[in-house]
Amino acid sequence: MAGFVRAAAKEKALALLDEQSRVTLSQRDFAAFSAAINNAFAPNPALKGALAAAKRVKRV
Repeated sequence: MAGFVRAAAKEKALALLDEQSRVTLSQRDFAAFSAAINNAFAPNPALKGALAAAKRVKRV
């Protein structure tokens, strides 16, 4: 009996992991994702300020 319960739990767990590990995107979302990956990165002013502030921090 314990083997049956263990096998059933394992089967359900594998099915859940398979279901939850997939990402489904709309065409618009896929286009935005592809553009973000394929195009050059340009930091915005907030990131530039944060990087400048990080350079001013003294590290020990």
